Amino acid sequence: MIIGGRPVKILLIDSNVYFSKRVGEALKREGFEVVSASQAAFALTTIEYDMPAAVLCATNLREMGALEIAGIIHADPKNAALPVIAIGDGSQRALMESFQAGCDDYIDRHGTPAAIAAHVKQIIVSKAQGFLPTQMLE
Repeated sequence: MIIGGRPVKILLIDSNVYFSKRVGEALKREGFEVVSASQAAFALTTIEYDMPAAVLCATNLREMGALEIAGIIHADPKNAALPVIAIGDGSQRALMESFQAGCDDYIDRHGTPAAIAAHVKQIIVSKAQGFLPTQMLE
């Protein structure tokens, strides 16, 4: 996926390497460039020198997950518009906690990798083009 003449980069943070690999491959099939990290602290440092178009982060990481990362990322004015998408267990509680913590969207990790990648693509395209409800009706 290319927006503004550059490939769209997604930072994928999840400690489950198998899940991360499967979702990363699905994101690549959607045309994204994917940078994966299994530790949130390391991932946060990569944002400083290699800004992604979005951060896709698990909510259940040991040290800090999407709920903590969203606040850290959005506290920096330079990163305030960077979308943080939480990946959680699909419960209503996890959904609400994610939005309350400042995440921009939420995805159930029990979906197929292709469905997760398609959802991420929809979020990125919507953000790049702006949400226009009239386009949805056509």
